[in-house]
Amino acid sequence: MLKRWHSKRMAGLHELPTLEQVLRRQSRPPVCLYNYYIVLRDRLELETLLDFWLDVQQARVLHRRYLKQQQQQLQSKKSFITLSPTPSNLSHEQQLTHSLLLASSAPSVVTETHMAQVVERIYLRYIVPSAEKELFHLPLSMRDAITEKGLADDPVVYNQAQKYVYQLLQATWPQFLQYKVFMNLTLHQQLGRVAVGLASLLIGFSIEFSLIFLNFQPWHYRLSGIVPILFGVYCLISGLTGVDPIWVLAFNVSETTTFHFNRIQQPKVREILVARSVIVLSICLLITIILLVLFCAVPGKRL
Repeated sequence: MLKRWHSKRMAGLHELPTLEQVLRRQSRPPVCLYNYYIVLRDRLELETLLDFWLDVQQARVLHRRYLKQQQQQLQSKKSFITLSPTPSNLSHEQQLTHSLLLASSAPSVVTETHMAQVVERIYLRYIVPSAEKELFHLPLSMRDAITEKGLADDPVVYNQAQKYVYQLLQATWPQFLQYKVFMNLTLHQQLGRVAVGLASLLIGFSIEFSLIFLNFQPWHYRLSGIVPILFGVYCLISGLTGVDPIWVLAFNVSETTTFHFNRIQQPKVREILVARSVIVLSICLLITIILLVLFCAVPGKRL
């Protein structure tokens, strides 16, 4: 039965977005790039891996744009020389238009110097010793290979490192799904709830034991502790499981950072969280009822 439940759970996960889709911003909260970064930063302390991968990917996109512009400029020069008169033979209005077109296109052009600066910035930020976000996870041989190749205007020098970092990100993916698909609370929220829950239970138990040892009659006076006990059980169970049933069932939200929320837009994630919320809520009510029955059933004895 456990194997069947586990296989069913894993089958459901196949309907969720993949790491590739999240990295390409093709998914919706809470399984999205923003939440992935938050989990890597706050729970796993591996956000540098994602920063590096995104920076290299952006450099690759910029380099493709640079190559495309080089080709376009070459083709335009050839066509201009062969088919168009020289600027000196143009009329005053045509020369002015030609100058304005060149000036308007200049700011959007990616130059070789710009590309070299982008590649160097990645090197200085992640690869050199004591860098701002030094990639300690990269093997030393891989970092040395990047240094030995030398930097140019092409981010291809980081290809091997980017693939290696992608494998490390894949290793973190199951943990991310655990935190954002099966939970809707942050780590700080969980810890805070456990502490508040224990404190509230202490208050509730103190009230109940006081009523028992003072032998208050009739017995229904002992229901006075129901509020702190229910609140304490709710905080404690939600903190331990990472699921707040009210936030899911009533507001359809998942916490990103403490008391900041995303709406749950992935249908499969909502389905899973709703099921877990019903279970958590049922457990909270059951534990509260059992505790109150025990406290009400114990005969009073004035000390």
